[in-house]
Amino acid sequence: MGTPANPPPIVLIEARPEHAAEIDRLVAAFHQHEGVNVAAHARRTSIDALLAMPAQGRILLVQHRDAEIVGYAVLAFGFSLEFGGRDAFVDELFIADVFRGQGIGTAALTAVCAWARQEGLCALHLEVERDN
Repeated sequence: MGTPANPPPIVLIEARPEHAAEIDRLVAAFHQHEGVNVAAHARRTSIDALLAMPAQGRILLVQHRDAEIVGYAVLAFGFSLEFGGRDAFVDELFIADVFRGQGIGTAALTAVCAWARQEGLCALHLEVERDN
């Protein structure tokens, strides 16, 4: 994915409560992009709830190498008998419009997979729309 001369374009940051406003801004942009209608209060309540319950899942911020947060991924944890243990569903993966087409989404998904392996997850599930 990267070499010393060509470093990976992103790093993942495990979101903490102090990131809630930034996450809310990104989720609002994602919902607008996808035509999802969620009230601002409900969206923020959901973000705060997930940040307070790390056993349920994680929000991973996508930070561009210039230190700007350009997207996020939400993983919801579960358990799979078929796959032999704890798994996760990628509930949302979003990269801001101005950063698309640069390989950042691909790099983010690769980094999410590496993060999941490091966390000991047995499987990572992803659903996509035809236009993704």
